[in-house]
Amino acid sequence: MYTYKEITGQGEQLQKTLEIVENLNLEIGNVDQVLFTGCGTSYYIAASAAKYFQTVTGVFASAIPASELFLHTSSCIVPGKKYLIVAISRSGTTSEILIALDHLKGHANLSTMAITCNGDTPMATAADKVIALDHISEKSVVMTQSFSNMLYGLQVFAATQVNSTHNLNELKQVPQLVADALTKEDLTKVVAEDLTKTRIIFLGSGSYNGIAKEATLKLKEMTQTECESYSNLEFRHGPISIVDETTVVILMTQLETADYDQALVKDIQKLGGRVLTIGPTPEGFEADHIINLTDEISDLNRHGIYVPYLQLLAYQRAIHLGYNPDKPRNLTQVVKLS
Repeated sequence: MYTYKEITGQGEQLQKTLEIVENLNLEIGNVDQVLFTGCGTSYYIAASAAKYFQTVTGVFASAIPASELFLHTSSCIVPGKKYLIVAISRSGTTSEILIALDHLKGHANLSTMAITCNGDTPMATAADKVIALDHISEKSVVMTQSFSNMLYGLQVFAATQVNSTHNLNELKQVPQLVADALTKEDLTKVVAEDLTKTRIIFLGSGSYNGIAKEATLKLKEMTQTECESYSNLEFRHGPISIVDETTVVILMTQLETADYDQALVKDIQKLGGRVLTIGPTPEGFEADHIINLTDEISDLNRHGIYVPYLQLLAYQRAIHLGYNPDKPRNLTQVVKLS
């Protein structure tokens, strides 16, 4: 199973990504806004990366599906403002990305940067700047290493823009912490192999919401399981109505949201749902299942450590259901518009 090998080999690959991005010396210059864009998994990278970038640099950043840039340009680009468009694609050949870059060519006050796992592609050629992570070469249809490494690369890129020694020092710990997490894959089996739970919800807030969406997509791709994702506290505003004894919620906790997270866990449990938390939790925190992550680095830089558990959960459930994660239904590695 090459999907499994690609999930479990991420620690070493993240270290290579760190070295590549640190040595690029890319500068965004004077811009009013950074727009991160992609499709599918790459859009979820954009969602997390944009929130991270704005938090670290103070530059306004947002995420937009690539198709929106050419279908609804005026709702994305304001005349007179200076933009950096960060295009994200594993293959570098995603149709919507290429159409968007071509559509925006020649727009005043607009520059482009691409991040891809294939530097010898039309997207890389079309962009003004490129982060090429050519050491990531996935055979799997579903994105695993590519998700982790492109998000991590964009985090390192953000920290270098403002010479943030604190954030860079924390980010440098991530590859080893991810490698350590991958030695504990049995922790997710309690949920992955419980087939009495047919409805699975992923919750993540702030820059972790993109990771929650990606976890949902991985589970759908590998297992065709009914699953959804929300921002933590938004879950109470309607979606909580579907919780019953067939529901399990995977909640990504952060130290700064711990009190709210604990209250949410109790509300879900009252309705019959079970909760697996992944993240740091204070002493006395209660849930049905807890995967504790280190609190030695801040909430801001801990993203990469959550990802292996979420990918393994999807993989393990697929195997338990008898699916082949290497051959997900109705999917191809690259989506190209006809």
